This record gives sequence, C-alpha cells and structure tokens, in this order.
Amino acid sequence: MTPGQARDWAGVTAMSVPAAGLVPKVEALFDGDAGARGGAEAVLYVQVANQGQLYSAAAPCVDLIAELARERGRATAEAVSVLEAVLNARTPGLTVTVGGAAVDAAGYCRRRILELLPLLLDGAAGAEPRYLRELFFLLPQLADSAPGILGFLREREPGLDGEALTWCREALEEAADVLRDGHMP
Repeated sequence: MTPGQARDWAGVTAMSVPAAGLVPKVEALFDGDAGARGGAEAVLYVQVANQGQLYSAAAPCVDLIAELARERGRATAEAVSVLEAVLNARTPGLTVTVGGAAVDAAGYCRRRILELLPLLLDGAAGAEPRYLRELFFLLPQLADSAPGILGFLREREPGLDGEALTWCREALEEAADVLRDGHMP
C-alpha cells in the first residue's frame, strides 16, 4: 500500500478493538499532546504488536504512520516506539492483502519502515532524548537491510553523553551482532 491509497481496515485484526478504531490513535501519535501521544502509543502497542504477537492491523498502522510522518516531515518518539514494537513482533504465516495480493505481514511492515528510515534518521538532529532512545532501539533491527545504520550510529556517538551515549553504544553493539549473526541478540 502506498501513501494516500485507500485502506481496508475491515479485513485486518487487532488484539481486541475494531481495527478501524485504531486510526484516531495513529493520528494522535502526531497530533496529540504528550498525554494523548503516550496513550495512543500504549493502545497501539497492545493492539498491533502485543507481547511479540503481530496482528494484521500493524500493516495499515505502519502505512498511516509513514504517511503522517511524511506529511509532517517528522515522526514522534511515540510513533518510532510503535514501529519498533512492530519490528519486534512475529506471527509466522500472517499475511495482509496489499494491492490485491497476499503478502507476509512482518516483511511488508519491515519494508515500509525501511522506506521511512531516511526521515527517521533526519529526525535525530536536535531530537529530544526520548526520540533518540526509541530510534536507537529501532535501528539494530534494520542493520542487515540498511548498510548506513552503523555509520549513522558511529557519527552520532561522539556528540552524545549520558543516557543517549549509552543507548547509542548499545545500538552499535546490537547492530554489529545483527550483521554478524543475521538476527537480534
């Protein structure tokens, strides 16, 4: 699915709420105040990627996150957190319909997140600590598909201190493990 393409929310599953009810939550990741963004993040985490279980609603949620991030020229820490949760989740055999064809849900979400990666990386310049933390949690999972991730982390490391430096170093270590072992540690 590409940005602007109609979404069929009726055919997807979430943990317990009607999938169409997730649209306002995704929008709140971008348009809400801090409390609304945090609440939306919590709901989306549970509904699309709960405890490692990926639900098919993750695909249109990732699409909408990508579309809204591009429209606004940025993502929020809460949106990056939801993307990271989606990357962490797996449900073998789960498919979603995209353009009339059934595709692997996890693979589709990963491709869409990779397409969004340049915008996410651009958002790191001058970002709040929470954004950096969520980005540094997300990046190692993509290291085997995006060769510039190690370079990005190495470039950021000298300008960081405190917790941000710790997160960056952990991300560097995990990204190197992914490249060496082919999966997250």
